[in-house]
Amino acid sequence: MKKNLLLIFCLMMTVTLTAQEAVPYDALRMSVNSISANDSIRINDYVQRQRKSRSFLATAGLAVLGTLVNDASSIFITEIMDVVNIRDRMQQEWSDLIDNECYYLDSLSYMNSLSDFYSQGSFDGPLDPAYLNFNGFTLTSQHNGYDVLKFYCHVATDEAGLNQIFNHSKFQLVLDSMYFDPYSCHLPNMAANGIYPDEEKDYQRNLTFSYDDRENLIVGLYFSISSSWYNEAVMLAKNVHLGSFNVQIPIEEYELDDDGIFVYKRETIDANREYYKTHQQQFDPESELYDSTLEMPDTTYLSINGNCFIVPRSYMPLPGGVAHWGTGEYNVHLYLVEQCNITNEIRKNWRSDYRKLNKMRKESVAGTYLVNLYRQYGNSVVRTVLETASNAALYQIGF
Repeated sequence: MKKNLLLIFCLMMTVTLTAQEAVPYDALRMSVNSISANDSIRINDYVQRQRKSRSFLATAGLAVLGTLVNDASSIFITEIMDVVNIRDRMQQEWSDLIDNECYYLDSLSYMNSLSDFYSQGSFDGPLDPAYLNFNGFTLTSQHNGYDVLKFYCHVATDEAGLNQIFNHSKFQLVLDSMYFDPYSCHLPNMAANGIYPDEEKDYQRNLTFSYDDRENLIVGLYFSISSSWYNEAVMLAKNVHLGSFNVQIPIEEYELDDDGIFVYKRETIDANREYYKTHQQQFDPESELYDSTLEMPDTTYLSINGNCFIVPRSYMPLPGGVAHWGTGEYNVHLYLVEQCNITNEIRKNWRSDYRKLNKMRKESVAGTYLVNLYRQYGNSVVRTVLETASNAALYQIGF
């Protein structure tokens, strides 16, 4: 019996992997932006002015980073159910399936070939912010060969941002632009339930995102930055967590453009603010110049939460014992989350949706990866389940 179950499991895993390989082209990419020449000059001028009255710290402290824990295992489950409770169990199973397909997580757990945090070394200490090279991230995500997300942010270099960099050795990120296509996104995430449906079949169920069936769509991004360096005592600080950023953006249907795309551009908000400032009286109902035909422009910035310490430079003395610090090496961990809820109408008709999902699971190429064996004895049903379980401590990243 055990031998037969093992053979079934190996076959199912082979089918599952084959199905996964057949999934159309998906990609998640991230690159680091470089600082512009003008901003670099502004930062260095600011640093030079501040140096007249202050000196840089010569050492940097350590921090502790709690790591994500991933666990994947194959398990057998045997449980006894009362016949009268089977419907409740079915509803709970349907609810679990819905929760899975309303949540999508992708990640880049490490980055290679990142440009150095600074473009030049320093003779002024490990936290010298001069010659800053890092300037935020550019992120793109594709699903089935279509662009789902484009995201661009930069380091805040206004007066408040420069004050953070110099006086607190921290930097903040500013969101410049974002593009998101809900109708090409990963929701509903059928693959989370081992379902790879045939697009040509009519399952009487939306296989792509629809505001008729789902609501409260949110895109979340989480960046965590860490670094390693040597101090002057030649002691290694390894994989030190320096800070993190996160942004969670609701994607409402009324905010989509004519092509069904959510588009945010900071330059557009700046123009709207300038327009509102110039025509403020025309938007004021108490003013004689009030114009009720004008539509209030969007003047709300989308902000990125969090902050991060600037990357410490590693101690690299030059010949002759001249103190010198390097250009700063660092790693970035990225998590992309898409999540939503189903509408109350779908929840009311859960039995019908449950039947559709079961049909899709049975007809799916990878649908046999989950096996249910039922035997009824009197008023009890014994179910034996063979499945692959995967759990991750996602609560640690705040989503």
